[in-house]
Amino acid sequence: MSTTLAKWMTLIIMANIMFAPILAYIDSLHREAVEVVLQEGAKKAAIEGRFTNELVDDMKQELVDNYNFEEDKIIIDATQTLKTRNEYIEASIEVPRGIIFIFNIFNSGPDKIKKNTKVMSEYIG
Repeated sequence: MSTTLAKWMTLIIMANIMFAPILAYIDSLHREAVEVVLQEGAKKAAIEGRFTNELVDDMKQELVDNYNFEEDKIIIDATQTLKTRNEYIEASIEVPRGIIFIFNIFNSGPDKIKKNTKVMSEYIG
């Protein structure tokens, strides 16, 4: 009995070890995608002086179309009041995190990816 149990545990651990690098790579790509979308949105928002509803929708749509995130699980919290030059605009994106291990027997960290940014407004009213 103990030999069989040891073999099963070895198989489970081996499967986790085999797939962990590719799943970790996919996780890092998701983190990078969220960071890039947030930074690109912040550049546009700095010019407009705020994150407009259209800009937030574009950021969300880019995450859905290009990176296959589920639209209803993307949370974007951004400054939508107009800020003039030398005032800061802030935004954050939160999306669910994918799996890191095939079997959930190890601590894989937080369940969500959250990125924040803060840029200075360039809007001259």
